[in-house]
Amino acid sequence: MRIKAAVLALALSLFCIPALAQLNGHSEVSVDFTGNFQKQTSGFGLTDSPSYSGGFLINYRYHFSNWSAIEVNYAQNRYSQYFTPTDFATQSNNHEVTLAYVSTLGFPSDARFRPFVEAGTGGIIFSAIPAGTSYSYLPTQDRMVFLYGAGVDMRAIPHFSVRLGYRGLLYKAPDFELPPATTNAMTQNAEPYIGIVFHF
Repeated sequence: MRIKAAVLALALSLFCIPALAQLNGHSEVSVDFTGNFQKQTSGFGLTDSPSYSGGFLINYRYHFSNWSAIEVNYAQNRYSQYFTPTDFATQSNNHEVTLAYVSTLGFPSDARFRPFVEAGTGGIIFSAIPAGTSYSYLPTQDRMVFLYGAGVDMRAIPHFSVRLGYRGLLYKAPDFELPPATTNAMTQNAEPYIGIVFHF
């Protein structure tokens, strides 16, 4: 329920984009390729060892000034979870929806290099794939997340930049409501990324 409320709030914020465009700030959209590295976790005698994967990230950012911006993000990836000693494994499609405050540290929008730091919140929806398990059905599970990150935009040509960044997501490890997958532990997904930014 909390994740659905977060997704609704983010959707409503997207409807505010036309209103933001009437202010004196500026907007940008980026499309990025991500690496996804969830940390191994342990609890209740189990160890969760996720696989690593690639994915994509779509970002909209509105700058109020040379210091402050807000952004909404959607990311998708797929990786597997391996649990020992139960020898249980599952794969899931993962959907990330986040909202963050971004500080661009006073660098002007036309700077050749523009670093940034960010912090925010949102949710991850784990949509499990039952193939390869002894279960014919696995529930979709959501987790609240805390987001932090940093990066730099490198201006290439007018209206376009290359973005290099890192996002860290902290959340409770998924267990799909199954005893052989329950660690009840916090984990972190490290997401380095690279992409193209369009400024308008």
